[in-house]
Amino acid sequence: MASIRQVAEHAGVSTATVARVLSGRITVSPELTERVRRAVEELNYVPNDIARSLSRGRTNMLGLLVSDIGNPFAAQVARGLEDEAARHDYQVLVGSSDFELERETRLLDSFAAKTVDGVALVSARGSTPAMARLARTGLPVVYVDRRPDGDTAAPLVRTDNETAARQAVGHLIELGHRDLAMISGPSWLPTASARLRGFRAACAEHGLTVRAECVRQGHLGVDGGVRAMRDLLDLPERPTAVFSFNNLSAVGALHALRERGVTAPRDISLVTFDDMDLFPFVDPPITAIAQPAYEIGVEAGRTLLAMLSGAAVVPREVVLPTEFRIRSSCAEPPHREKV
Repeated sequence: MASIRQVAEHAGVSTATVARVLSGRITVSPELTERVRRAVEELNYVPNDIARSLSRGRTNMLGLLVSDIGNPFAAQVARGLEDEAARHDYQVLVGSSDFELERETRLLDSFAAKTVDGVALVSARGSTPAMARLARTGLPVVYVDRRPDGDTAAPLVRTDNETAARQAVGHLIELGHRDLAMISGPSWLPTASARLRGFRAACAEHGLTVRAECVRQGHLGVDGGVRAMRDLLDLPERPTAVFSFNNLSAVGALHALRERGVTAPRDISLVTFDDMDLFPFVDPPITAIAQPAYEIGVEAGRTLLAMLSGAAVVPREVVLPTEFRIRSSCAEPPHREKV
């Protein structure tokens, strides 16, 4: 690949003249401009945008750290951020921590080295030394979905997890369910804790007691959903309805039901947080709380770009609405014979 120096030699001009022509910001005579453009074409020269932007003190890159890029929620957040960034000639560098603290630390330290101009952060942990190092660089940071403990300064884009969970569990109770269970995430995950609070609040509002063994806490991903649902099905008296804290856990829970020959919603009802595009097409179609993941990414991008532009007013917190989509995975509870 040709270098800028080779282009300059081929055109018979200085490298500074080549840079001025490529930037398009400083007037160069038409004759020199044509010579440079002809040399660029003949040598198939591709400008190094990163080097050029660094010379201006900007990379025109935004960083996005998510917990699991394989989760459709994270993928949609990334897409929304990328689309908003592209509208302003920015690109997005995406990293996935896979819920591993060491991996998250490496990614944050990479961002802190000024490889990006701003960071959107979906952290699975509380405040960490890596986050503190990132904050000391002065780079704009926007939290997405959840805010680590101790940082109240950076903007946050989220939904109301607790209220949405309370609504979904309330729907099960309205159907007549009185013995409910929840497949929850780890207690250190803020969204899991908020959704568990919503689950308990809905039950308390209707005077229902939640059996301790009916809250299966600490499960992540499809495999976690499988294990948690198996445990619930093994109880001497299984619950009549299950609320899953996210989509992947719900997929695992549905698999566990099928392998045991338990039918939803005839034998047990299933509701989950985080809708998926495929949920209307599985058997049964799964009732779910839909988060506006794409819009969350767009809003995070807008907030970061506003911070980078030096806008006088940047919202400290943006709470976007969820949508409760009722499908046929939940129904009235099965009749139980009294002993």
